Amino acid sequence: MVRLSGPGALRIASGHFSGKRSPEETPTHRILHGRFHDGSGAPIDTVLLSVFRAPHSYTGEDVVEIASHGGAAVPAAIFEALVRAGARPARPGEFTERAFRNGKLDLAQAEAVAALVRARSDRAARAARATLGGALSRRIERLDGALVELLAEVEARIDFPSEAGERLDGAALAGRCGGIASEIGGWLAGLPGARRGEGGVSVVLAGPPNVGKSSLLNALVGYERAIVSDTPGTTRDTVEASIWLDGVELRMVDTAGLRWSDDPIERLGTERAALALSRSDLAVVVLDRSAPGASVEALAGALGESAPVLVAWNKADLARSRGVGGAGGVPRPEGWSGTALAGTRVLAEVETVAIEPSGADLLRDALREALPSVLSGHAGDEIPTASARQEALLAEAHAALVRAEAALRADESCDLIALDLTDARRALGEIVGRGVDQDVVAAIFARFCIGK
Repeated sequence: MVRLSGPGALRIASGHFSGKRSPEETPTHRILHGRFHDGSGAPIDTVLLSVFRAPHSYTGEDVVEIASHGGAAVPAAIFEALVRAGARPARPGEFTERAFRNGKLDLAQAEAVAALVRARSDRAARAARATLGGALSRRIERLDGALVELLAEVEARIDFPSEAGERLDGAALAGRCGGIASEIGGWLAGLPGARRGEGGVSVVLAGPPNVGKSSLLNALVGYERAIVSDTPGTTRDTVEASIWLDGVELRMVDTAGLRWSDDPIERLGTERAALALSRSDLAVVVLDRSAPGASVEALAGALGESAPVLVAWNKADLARSRGVGGAGGVPRPEGWSGTALAGTRVLAEVETVAIEPSGADLLRDALREALPSVLSGHAGDEIPTASARQEALLAEAHAALVRAEAALRADESCDLIALDLTDARRALGEIVGRGVDQDVVAAIFARFCIGK
């Protein structure tokens, strides 16, 4: 599809379209069937041409959308014909930028358009659609409304001290200010988990060599993504693939076996495995169920205390055939001390048989159950998305409100309190585009793709 927006859109399109009705004579929101031809009258393709008249269009301007047959040559020929007739190629994000400047979208909604295009999971798409529909903007407007009321009471003491009535009730106003700050603080605290849910959760498979990490990765993704061999140390670099559970992307990372080695290449693989673990949101420690005495000393230094852990006792089929079992149904075998996992947050332990068709099902179920913990309790919530720019502005507003609350409780100058409350309003307003610097606006839309 080729989209054309601007005051001359209907005129330019009419000069290249042959049908029962000209686009210039067509009411808004109508679809025309006809032929599109170049400047000499030679036909390019049979098309469907949609007319959207200002202000009832995406950009708020006259818009024409021309849907042709697929391929690259036909749309390119239509595009070139329109440019020769006086149109120009759009800049990245220019259609959405025009929608913003014409008041069809605020800046938060405009940023959600780019987030929707980049969405890699159902959850990310849902969150972007919610923001595009105004969920974030409505929340900002509600918070700003509460701030306006608070600021009005403070400024009344500045502008009309004799008519303001009773002395400023700092404790009561501080409580209201703290309530707004608390809501923004809770929003900020939930953003890392929400962002993981929208952008993907990093899950690292780690453990000693030859315990079946690569086989488990293949079993989880459903195809042979990683090379599998009985030779220990086959995996030398990280191997990545994604699965989706409950609308959340899990970026699975297979790593080299963790053990001490004199081989410089294997040591490099171990270092990369440790680095991947340090950056992970969730670690799956894979151990050999049939050989519980396997060396796992290298795990202790690599795991740290950050990411939660699932333990996958692989090769459970070999363990059963050798009579190796756990007491009371607990997967952990006899002789396993678990010292390598000391200090970590182990969410669950499961048995797996990576070479069997359903051998990774218990691990997949454990991954699904771990999501609420990994996402900081936001696995099912649809909290408004926030870009890095929006998050920074929320943090600014929160800091200003914390200062204002402290000043209110200390009965400090109303002028200083008003400055902090005004600063909080400014930060919230910039999220939706009020008073935002035009260079910032240009930088935001420059990151969009062509055609949006």
